[in-house]
Amino acid sequence: MPLPLRTLHPVPVLGLGLLLAAGCSTGGEGPGAPEGGSRTVEAANGTVEVPAEPENVAVLWRPTLAAATQLGHDVVATMGTPGESGQGLEPFLPPDADGDEFDVVTNSPSEEDINIGELASAGPDLIIGVQTQLGTQAEMLEDLEQIAPTVLLEWEGTGSWRSHLDQVAEVLDVQERAEEAVSEYEEAVARAREELSEAGTDPAGTELSLVRLQNESEIRLETPSSFPGQVVDDLGFTRPDEQVDPEGGTDFVPRSYENLGSADGDAVFVLTGSGYPEAPEAFSEGVWANLSAVQEEQVFHGDHDVWGAASYYAAHHIVEEVTAALTGETEPAV
Repeated sequence: MPLPLRTLHPVPVLGLGLLLAAGCSTGGEGPGAPEGGSRTVEAANGTVEVPAEPENVAVLWRPTLAAATQLGHDVVATMGTPGESGQGLEPFLPPDADGDEFDVVTNSPSEEDINIGELASAGPDLIIGVQTQLGTQAEMLEDLEQIAPTVLLEWEGTGSWRSHLDQVAEVLDVQERAEEAVSEYEEAVARAREELSEAGTDPAGTELSLVRLQNESEIRLETPSSFPGQVVDDLGFTRPDEQVDPEGGTDFVPRSYENLGSADGDAVFVLTGSGYPEAPEAFSEGVWANLSAVQEEQVFHGDHDVWGAASYYAAHHIVEEVTAALTGETEPAV
């Protein structure tokens, strides 16, 4: 039976400022009106008239790329990020997609670094951006609206990855597909729990440590509020005491290598990625050797480009990687 994640993690579908307006226009009224009619949505930037059936969507946030493609829409322009291939978009795309095929209007992780000319050349009929604490896309709203109707969705931090799918579905009018996507994830989690149990691993009795290598002097312990922390929480794992933010809401706890003991657990995933230091070739040597997880050969690699992607695609990856590691399918990194 699918795990009732909506009960465990209640997310008001419209709680972040997106409400479907009651009115719906069916005809193309006025110059520039969509041929297939229009709808109105209420978003962070107010009431926006959008095409009833948008065909060329541009998205200005990588988790929005994940949401739009998962909802079955073509994306004509998006944001890239530093990476070796595919514009670094793989964690935000279905497995068979090629990030090189997208018109990337910036290859920077900064939300305001958008090439307006490239975006216009892509010919979108709808632009979906975000309203973050920085508010920088709101500042360029006038330029964006000259290209196409623009909807800004609230992004209030890592936890927004769940509700963001629902918000994008409201804009694109494909709410049923969003419900299916959430159910698919819940079913994947339920299957993983069953596989772990059959392999003799009880998540509730297993402390799972998530450690990001930030730089040469600092590690970051991913808390239950972080994206990977939320996913392993869905799987039912407990976390080491030192990796639980007592006040909540903080994605990570910084530690020096002198405090590496706080990274220990029954199993440890060491996360590295683009722009981060590489993991040691052998954890059984040097400062890592004293960790009980190293001695028990329960240390595994994780790609932070994926583990930090904050999307349902990435969540599926984490579920699969944790399950493979703790059922013996993946060799430990020691």
